[in-house]
Amino acid sequence: MSERPKLLVLGAGNQRERAFHRWAADGLEVTLVDGFSYARYDHLVERSFPGDVRDGAAPDLAALAALAAGHQGVTTLSDECQITTALLAERLGLPSAGVGAARLARDKRRQREVAAAHGLPSVAHHASEDPQAVAEFVGGRPGPCVVKPVGAGGSASVTLVAGADEALAACEAMRERGHRSFLAEEFLTGPEISYEAVVRGGRVVLASVTEKEVVGAGCFLERRHLVTAPGKAAPGSVGERAANDGVPALADGLVRAFGVADAIVHLEVKLTDRGPVPVEMAVRPAGDCIPELVERTHGRDLYRHAAALATGREAPGDERTDDGATVAGVRFSLGTGRVTGYARPADVLQGLATVRAAVQIGQVGRTYGEPVGNWDRAGYVLGWGADRAVLERELAIGCDRQLSLAGLKGR
Repeated sequence: MSERPKLLVLGAGNQRERAFHRWAADGLEVTLVDGFSYARYDHLVERSFPGDVRDGAAPDLAALAALAAGHQGVTTLSDECQITTALLAERLGLPSAGVGAARLARDKRRQREVAAAHGLPSVAHHASEDPQAVAEFVGGRPGPCVVKPVGAGGSASVTLVAGADEALAACEAMRERGHRSFLAEEFLTGPEISYEAVVRGGRVVLASVTEKEVVGAGCFLERRHLVTAPGKAAPGSVGERAANDGVPALADGLVRAFGVADAIVHLEVKLTDRGPVPVEMAVRPAGDCIPELVERTHGRDLYRHAAALATGREAPGDERTDDGATVAGVRFSLGTGRVTGYARPADVLQGLATVRAAVQIGQVGRTYGEPVGNWDRAGYVLGWGADRAVLERELAIGCDRQLSLAGLKGR
């Protein structure tokens, strides 16, 4: 019998290769249950089962508990499996974020209600399965609103609307994509960040700030993420403002209010003129390669921390970062048209000093229209260095090249 510690992973999502490589390097024996993610990691684990363990699929907990026999921990990398993971961990007596926290992570309406009940910032909002009720709320507001699905992640179907007619149309479009419950809320102005936190025993013990850039005022799909090393954020920058604008205190308050026990938390926040306001919080590691950016700049591997939390082990030590990186970033390629070629990394990265990886997601023959969610990205480039301006410029160049070589028109 193997003496290697065993970790059961329910659902993975996209851009998670680093997690499975890290866990293998740390000697973990990983079992993956995932029958829905587009990205596949079956070849990176010891055992893989194509089961649908998403929260809404009502997976068989008894069968999962039998599968989990001999495993020391259970975790997830997917937004859609947070409740299932917590329920299974509770059944097995293993550490987790907690069932209550996981349920809140999947319900944006309840997040706002709980935050407000604990005296934390919130936004005016209305949730309903009736598009007409959502439209009436928007029509009664003085300014624009955002309409989104209550339980979806990945920037899915988030729409800026003005007036009842636009809100109704947005809800109907979401219905066509399978959503049944809708949330309308006031549109918050100001930059958006995310706060990546390691929570142990209900306390935040490690954290970092991710600066975000979205496509534009009417499209909330995230185009770029930047993470700066501690103490290296430029005065007046979004990162510096987030570190000193009440975000840590907000995160602590939400962790307590939501009852988070042991988890990696991904909190999205708008920095408004009335202070930081939470957008939503998940109890799983951030996606979009953010853990890789945190590792390069902070020397902390969120995937190692996730495994340690799930198995009840002590926190891992910091990673060595010998490359002098003070800022790391990822930029996603968003374009329209039909993919006609393969953007070779050698061609995308030529002459770029800070961009270290280029990944094309869209295969030849795929057609891209206006983006709806994260799955509409054609690829991405990732890098790090000592000069933020240089990194930002070269990430943009890399994406432009990737789109051009793939035959797409940049958005």
